[in-house]
Amino acid sequence: MDEHTVENLFAGRPDALRLFRSLAPRIEALGAITTAVTKSQVSFGADRKFAWLWPTPRGKKVPEDVLMLTLDMRKPVSDPLVLSVQETYPGKWTHQIRVLDESVVEHVVNEGWLQEAYDFGIKE
Repeated sequence: MDEHTVENLFAGRPDALRLFRSLAPRIEALGAITTAVTKSQVSFGADRKFAWLWPTPRGKKVPEDVLMLTLDMRKPVSDPLVLSVQETYPGKWTHQIRVLDESVVEHVVNEGWLQEAYDFGIKE
């Protein structure tokens, strides 16, 4: 029996699960997406992985019921919602975003970040 389910990952974290259910379909609607659920995260990929969602680890100095989003893109994004951005290898910029509420989901979508990440996920 596969214990790695979205429900298990977000057990006891209803707000993070609600935000996940708002954001994940928007990622999946970008194109041919593969989704994988592990013990600690949900990943989304095209030719390669480009987005990850997970609840904040317990015990961190952030609210417990928060959704984290990682997006890989070809260029860095500067925005107050981006907690960190690193060039993990040439031409691959990894962005960490704390999704506290629906306004962050809408901002990520409206700024085109999901599309940029999906475009990164498709090999040239």
